[in-house]
Amino acid sequence: MNDTLSDKLSTDDPPMFKYWRSLHSNVVGRGMHMDCNSLISDIYDASTSDQDWSSLGQRLFRFFGAEAGTFRFRDGDGRYTNVFQTSSPDEDSYSSYYLHIDPVRSATSHMKPAASGAETVVVVDEIVDSERYRRSEFYQDFARPNGRENMLIGLVGDSDHTIISFFRDGRAFGSRERTALEQLMPHVRRGLRMRQKLFESELASRLTYAAFEALPGSAVVVDGDCNVLFANTAATKTLSHKDIPISLSKALTTGGTRLVVDRGEGAKIRQIVHSAANGGSGGAVRIEFDATENYRIGQLAVFVTPLPAQGTVLGVGTPALVLINDISQPRSAPPRVFSELFGLSAAEGAVAAALLGGQTAEIVARDREVSLDTVRTQIRTVLRKTDAANLRDFERIGALLGTYIH
Repeated sequence: MNDTLSDKLSTDDPPMFKYWRSLHSNVVGRGMHMDCNSLISDIYDASTSDQDWSSLGQRLFRFFGAEAGTFRFRDGDGRYTNVFQTSSPDEDSYSSYYLHIDPVRSATSHMKPAASGAETVVVVDEIVDSERYRRSEFYQDFARPNGRENMLIGLVGDSDHTIISFFRDGRAFGSRERTALEQLMPHVRRGLRMRQKLFESELASRLTYAAFEALPGSAVVVDGDCNVLFANTAATKTLSHKDIPISLSKALTTGGTRLVVDRGEGAKIRQIVHSAANGGSGGAVRIEFDATENYRIGQLAVFVTPLPAQGTVLGVGTPALVLINDISQPRSAPPRVFSELFGLSAAEGAVAAALLGGQTAEIVARDREVSLDTVRTQIRTVLRKTDAANLRDFERIGALLGTYIH
């Protein structure tokens, strides 16, 4: 027995008909309840995976006996997309034009969720003037030709005035569909919130990753036992060199990676890391080693600092950030940086950069093909504009800039 036949049976029907009517209602009710439970699960799956909206839309269309529907919300690029039907021709025309003259969306954007906590589910005639609506350009040129004669609309109640709606032609939506949508709406709302939180978390992770990659030198995040939680590209590359006394080594017992120091300073670094991971402020260590390149003495500056608590999502206490910089060969910032930061001319910026390379005023004058007096005047200007007491003080400023520029 279908809904149409069941609806024709009145209260004056014989007892047998009343029995069939009651039985049909109970069976359909149980079926809708089971389908609702399944759809609720699908809503949360789509919200967390962001992959099954189209198939979920088709299931909802069948459930509500609808030919089409919309669930339009803001995606990661800030655009509003109907995730139920992203590529249908009528969706393209709606997004490009009819969205801006849609009286139904305009009406729902001014509605507020029911104060009693009940879900706000409406049909078109309840929110717009029926006669005016059917004379409108939107209805005549878009809604009616695309099978949107009847609409069932649920308000999510968020700041974007998001709605979920279902359309069908010829037959109005009844109380059964309305009740079912009221049951689904809390889960639609929670699903959207979950999706937003996941998006924000993913964005924060991307920004954190980009920030670590932009740090000067090698950046390694470790727990209190020097187990590596993250290492930027520079660390992965630099700490793989055999002549560097700090390395990223595989831990045989756990299968993870550990930060290992092969010098006497290793114990001190482990102590600083453990302290930083347990409420301490961190510290710094300088490590000297015999570098194979040019038979020079290599030097590494190791800085350890605790990460902010709000960034701790790893479940391992307070992670520590270990910054490792090679200070064997001080790096010089390019001339333009001195000009931009301290208001130096192009010539003065070039002189400032040259001085950090260890050149004397005489060599700078010869290389730049200017007089020694000119260069000495420019050096005095550089010291004055950078507030450096002398050349040694200026070298300290320049070395600090070089560390952060590269």
